[in-house]
This record gives sequence, structure tokens and C-alpha cells, in this order.
Amino acid sequence: MVSLFLPDQALSYAEVSEMPEPKFFHDLNLDQYAERISAYYSEPELKPYFKVVCGTYEGVKYRQEVVKDLMTPSIRDAVNSFISKIGEAVICRQCADLVTSNLQKCKWYVDCVTTYYQAMENLCVEFNTTPPKSRAFYALHQELFHTLNSSGVKRLREAAETLNKEFEKMQFHLTINKEKATYDLSYNFVDYCAPIRASLAKTMQYEDYVPFRESPFPSMDLSPLESFILKQMEKENRQWFLQLEAFGNRGPKVISQEILDILRELRFYIANIDYMERLKEWGVPITMPLIVKDKELYMDDCYDIVLAISYMNAEKEVVLNDVMKANFEKAIIVTGPNQGGKTTLARAFGQCFYFGMMGLPVPAGVCKLPYCSGIHTHFANEEGTEGLEGRLHNEIVRIREMLDSIDNRSVVILNELFTSAPTADALTMSRDLLRRLLARNAICFYVTHTFEIAFDSDDYVSLVATVVEDGSFRRTYRIVRKRADGAAYANSIVSKYKLDYSHINYRLGKR
Repeated sequence: MVSLFLPDQALSYAEVSEMPEPKFFHDLNLDQYAERISAYYSEPELKPYFKVVCGTYEGVKYRQEVVKDLMTPSIRDAVNSFISKIGEAVICRQCADLVTSNLQKCKWYVDCVTTYYQAMENLCVEFNTTPPKSRAFYALHQELFHTLNSSGVKRLREAAETLNKEFEKMQFHLTINKEKATYDLSYNFVDYCAPIRASLAKTMQYEDYVPFRESPFPSMDLSPLESFILKQMEKENRQWFLQLEAFGNRGPKVISQEILDILRELRFYIANIDYMERLKEWGVPITMPLIVKDKELYMDDCYDIVLAISYMNAEKEVVLNDVMKANFEKAIIVTGPNQGGKTTLARAFGQCFYFGMMGLPVPAGVCKLPYCSGIHTHFANEEGTEGLEGRLHNEIVRIREMLDSIDNRSVVILNELFTSAPTADALTMSRDLLRRLLARNAICFYVTHTFEIAFDSDDYVSLVATVVEDGSFRRTYRIVRKRADGAAYANSIVSKYKLDYSHINYRLGKR
């Protein structure tokens, strides 16, 4: 069976569930995003699919084709209907497993067969009307078409449809009063209210008449009265009841695991598309990125999607930023004062690459991304690093593991490394790390307090977190491309600890 995630490999839900969570998930807050989406749609089975990251150019293009098809309203409606119809078939199968009466089991099985294959037929008809452009949907269409036209399925559907038509013809009348219930097979239903409704229609406005069809027997298992009625109908229609029993007892379960896996993949894509469109309606940009083979990239109006979701609930404004790197530029160095939005931008940068690798729209206004083989992150962790080994040793060990796994298509995001080391040592180690990363030709995004690194090469992109230039040094959370100078960072530290000229002069005067 075809997969909507990989062009040449089907993925079972069991295989997806066993995949480890990517190491960058926590740093980029993507574990929170996956949790929010799964909870919002009450679909816990969606969470494992967030781990299925693609690291090839063709794989990303394959996924983007699927997403673009699903962004076509008619195709998405058809797919949603397919998901709903298959869900009905699954419920029929579950009911067959729950009831105790063998005839009930058989009838649920008949309903499961008709609903299941009707869902496939409906999707094929819709795909004929509005042909999808993706390779995945084309392959799915072909597989469903061949399934429906196999001789075994044709015979199974014909037998199920014949049985359903015969059982729809069977009618009985039941009169229930305080003392007894009267059962009648020969009763002909006459709608005595029809003339009254026709007369009232001339003088009154009312909704279309819907006959009362709610069963007086709410339990799924048969009540004694229902069992009695069923036995009476079985006597009158012995031939069809025998065929029903034979149908239900002979065949295997029709719902394939492969179709259920396809359904999970479809629900994953649609849930993400729907949620991102909700964000777009709220006012933040969402776009399909252009995936390229060179190293040029730009992200106009990008933002941290998890932060945006929390801001949406709190009705706060999201600050948008731009990141751009030419093909010849080697690394992006981000400097500026603490609490200026640097870490948030690092997460936004990584999230754009993640969603791009998943084939999904990204949190940005316009976006061009080089395809990458993997995302590697190292964010400063304040917890669990003060043991015998020490925080610096812990960081070096993690960096060593990262260096062993990156290649020339890797994206590396580093956030405030070596803060426990003296400034001169931190600068030396940062330069050495960057040299090793660039030797592997990786795409580097480095948030650092050692702004001198930005001066090391004209091929570095320097981004600086800005502050309000009124002496207050209030953070704007805007990060712009300009030459790093450390002034805003130093001034904010001076102001924070009241070491500026006016405060020092005031204290000297007090003496």
C-alpha cells in the first residue's frame, strides 16, 4: 500500500510508534506543538507521526505535493468524507465484536463491507472529477480502483448489497400498550398525518417533516422483545437469514491495516493544515516554502509557532522577524541583549526547517529553504548540569556527539553556549566549534553573547536584537541585520545594575 509520507516505503502505525523522538524536539518546543494538535483534535494517534521527519529533497517534494492537493477544497472535502466513511465501517466492525447474537454480528459485518467499499468508490469518483496532482494520491487512486475491480471484492460487495436490499424490504408493526405488545408482519403503513400537514402548509411555515425513527431499545444487545421479533421475521424470511449467516461466518475482516494507516496519515496532514489556517485567520502568516538544493535561504516574517498559539489564546501581538542568508554566506550569528528575542528567533528558524521537512506550511510570510538531512540543536539547559562533571563538560560532550552526526546538508542551531566559561575561553571555544561546523559545510545559526565572533568573517550574517533608543533599553523583540557592536548588550547590563554615569555620580555625591 502507498504511503503519504515516503515515496517508496509504506509506514505502519506500529513502526511509526516505535520511532524515537528527534533530539531537537524539546529545544524547538515541537513536543508542545505536537501535544497541542493532538489534544485540540482529540487524536492521540497523530502524535507519533510528528517524528517522521524526511531528510531528502525528493521526499520533501513528495510530501508537499500531498499537502498542496489537500489545500484544494474539493479534494479535502472528498478526503474528509473518505475518512468519515471508513470510520463508520470501523464502528460497524467494532459493534460486530461487541454483540452476542450471531445474527447481529453478521448484519454488522454486512454493513461494514458495504460502507467500507462505498467509501473507496466515492473517493475514486471524486478523484476522477477533480484529479489530484500528487504522486501519492495518484498511486492511492490506482490501488483503490484495482481493489474495487478485483473479482473477490466485486462478489463480496454484490452479496452484501443484495442482503441489505432484502432486509430493507422487511417491515413489521409493533403496538405497545400497558399490558401487551402486538406484533404484525402484514401491516401496511399509512401516513394519516400527510393530509393534515398539506392543509397546514397553506397557512403555516414549518420545517420539512422528519419521521420519528429513534429505537425504543437503546441497548446494543437484543432485548427479549427484539429477540422474539427477530425469530418471527426469521421464520418468514428463512432464505435471507440463512444467507446472512453464511455471509457473516465465511469471510475475513475486510478493513485492512494499510487503509487504517493511510487514514492516520491523512488525518495528520489535514489536522496540521486546518490548525495553521486557523492561525492565518487570526492574523499571522503561513506559507508553503520553496525548497531548493543550494544553501540560499530567507524567512520573511517568521515567528515561533508555539508562542503564537499561546499569544492567540491571550490575544497578544506576535512580533515577526526576517532571516536571510545568501548561498556564499557561511553562518548566521545572532547577538544582542538578554531577553531580546534571540532564543525565540532560533526556535522560529528551526521550526521553519522542521515544517519544511515535513512538507507542511511554515510559520512565515515568504520562505525559501535549502533541503536538509537533519536538524541539530544545542540550547543551554539550566537543569541537571551542576553535578560532578559540571555544566561545561556536559555541553562539550553533547557537542562532540553532534559533530559526529552532521553532514553538508545539516542545519545546526546553537543557543548561548559556554556561558559558564570565562569570556575569553568562551570566545576561543565558540570559534573552534564554528570552524569545525563550517568545515562540514553545515548551515549554522548561532545565538551567542560573545559578539566578537560576528567580526571573524565577512561571510557571516550578523543579526542583532534591538532595543528602544531612548535610554530605557526596552526590548523591541525585533532582530535586524546589522553589524554587531555589543553596545546594546553592554548598555543594558550597565543599566540593570545601575552602573551608568548618573547612578555612579549620584552615589558618589551621597558620600
